[in-house]
Amino acid sequence: MDPTNMDIDEQQQGYKWEVAYAEGLNLRDVLTEDEGGSIEKAVKRLVAEAKRQRRLVDRPSKVRLGIMRYIYIVIDCSLAMLDRALYPNRLAVTINILNKFLDKFFEQNPISQIGIILAKDKRAERLLPLTSNPSLIKESLSEINGTHCVGEFSLYNSLDRAFKGLQDLPSHTSREILLIMASLSTIDAELKRKGIRCSVIGLSAELYVCRKLCATTSGRYDVILDESHFEIILNDQINPPVVKKGMATNVVKMGFPKRSKIELPSFCVCHQADPIAPRDPESTDRAYFCPQCDARYCSVPIECRICGLTLLTAPQLARAHQNLTPLLAFAEVNLPQGDCYACRKKLEEKAYSCKKCNSLFCLDCDLILHESLQICPACH
Repeated sequence: MDPTNMDIDEQQQGYKWEVAYAEGLNLRDVLTEDEGGSIEKAVKRLVAEAKRQRRLVDRPSKVRLGIMRYIYIVIDCSLAMLDRALYPNRLAVTINILNKFLDKFFEQNPISQIGIILAKDKRAERLLPLTSNPSLIKESLSEINGTHCVGEFSLYNSLDRAFKGLQDLPSHTSREILLIMASLSTIDAELKRKGIRCSVIGLSAELYVCRKLCATTSGRYDVILDESHFEIILNDQINPPVVKKGMATNVVKMGFPKRSKIELPSFCVCHQADPIAPRDPESTDRAYFCPQCDARYCSVPIECRICGLTLLTAPQLARAHQNLTPLLAFAEVNLPQGDCYACRKKLEEKAYSCKKCNSLFCLDCDLILHESLQICPACH
């Protein structure tokens, strides 16, 4: 073969990494312009398809899941977060969607904990340590505004800060880092050795270093299309991850405290000299007493700071256990006839059929059953 022709062919095709990059993007499929030259309809179509596919995929069953999760959410607070690609800006949309996410997360993961780290000006600072109190997390998020966004984002420092907060936690728990970022720096291989799972949600373009980070730590990497797509991707983090083979297995001792009403003023462990709740210094009139050391707490679940016992209620433990036996995805049915089994609303274009009993449900009921109840009312 003529080497001159080979050079011409290579010049026409470009570098191999360019070809792979272009194939991964599928630009022709994604950016389909309408008659006015806009791609807005194409983006909406992709988001709708993502929602549909999410409903049709079965969650893993009969596998070991990490239902005791410790997650640090790292929020990029560099100047890139003030970009108006999302209205009014990336930071405001991120805070709004995170608040919605927290309610759904703790409903399905009541014995898990979340902490917040802010990354800005090439540094990373912990805004809130790990806690299972969603109200406290929301209060901390409400204090973040545009004045916090300064300098550049350092991926390495962010991962290092989260790693230090997770490395000493028990190995039988699921330790995770979720980064919401609009820029990048470098990556740390120590995370893989410690079994810490990293996931990244990109607010701008896809970055190879982030994809490599997620692949190395068995995490997930997504780049958002718009605000609705952002919410879908973040909600995918609600379900507990599958635990790797060889991970430590330990029996976790738990206590079920009895709820009591407090009539006389008294101190509780969760508010007395609490560094993570300085804005809420007063105890409530309800109390949960640790069955092992009798320490008082205002809410559960929580880890007793005196004896280390995990305190929670039976319904919360049952809710966490539901993740081990998820409801199978319903099959999509076109042009159904009849009414929704749950709400009795007349079915129109599409419905969703239980694979066991063949009962039909509307879209709204399908979402409630799979995202909250985790049971088919017709089968039970």
